[in-house]
Amino acid sequence: MVINKLVDQNPSYMSKDMRHIVLKLLILKSIKNGKTYSYALVKKFSNDRVSRLLQKDDGNVKNDIYNTINALEKSGYIKAKAGSNNARSKKYYTLTRSGKATLVQTKRIFISSMKSLMEIMG
Repeated sequence: MVINKLVDQNPSYMSKDMRHIVLKLLILKSIKNGKTYSYALVKKFSNDRVSRLLQKDDGNVKNDIYNTINALEKSGYIKAKAGSNNARSKKYYTLTRSGKATLVQTKRIFISSMKSLMEIMG
């Protein structure tokens, strides 16, 4: 998996903007795999490999995850629906049609960009 290859390298080269883009894509991909709620994403991205990739100076990505979820919802890439789990009310997120299209388009752009970059670097 590409994430594993990135994590195995030193992720300190990643700028704040790069981390934010990667986090958006990881969240969209996770929601594509099935409806989920925000705390489940926090737990999922708190594993050693992903948190190391997304790590900030304080080492905490929890607020970034919540803020990114809110931004994705405002942008129309995901939508929330109220649900309950063991008598607890939760917001479950699903991918919208626009969110699905964004994932497909982003994959194409990344592949094309990487091919071009490799040609330039020779």
